[in-house]
Amino acid sequence: MIDKSNVKKSIDRICDETGFQIYDWKLRKKKYAHDLVVYITKPGGVSLDDCELFSRKLGDDLDMNDIIETRYFLEVSSPGLARSLHTSEHFSGAVGEFVKITFEDDEKKSITVRGTLVSFQDNMLLLETEINEEVMVNLDAVQKAKTVFQWPDSSSKTKKT
Repeated sequence: MIDKSNVKKSIDRICDETGFQIYDWKLRKKKYAHDLVVYITKPGGVSLDDCELFSRKLGDDLDMNDIIETRYFLEVSSPGLARSLHTSEHFSGAVGEFVKITFEDDEKKSITVRGTLVSFQDNMLLLETEINEEVMVNLDAVQKAKTVFQWPDSSSKTKKT
């Protein structure tokens, strides 16, 4: 059995060494191996070279310390433009971004809204929806949330004249 706390310590150690921040990580058991997926961030974004560097250092650390005794596959990536939001840190980091949030209202009905995350304070999300309404949502009521990439209005769509 793999001690997940040792995996997390190894990830944190490499984050400290390289200056990246961990966004999320998952360890999944497959039939004959494990998949370790690590999402990293840094101000200004993460490049392919950043992912390669982090992957090499983390793989070396995991192997040298024999943290995952079985066969495993390591994937290091950025969280992406459209990323899931799970933790308070995720929501704080997404302030100002366009999001899609599904939450349970007071009547236990599931509601989905899309809009800009205006603020996140004291466990409360303030959203300005696509139709310019303000919606307050308690983080505890959130069922699913993610950022949504929006193409700029001046995209490469060709207009017929």
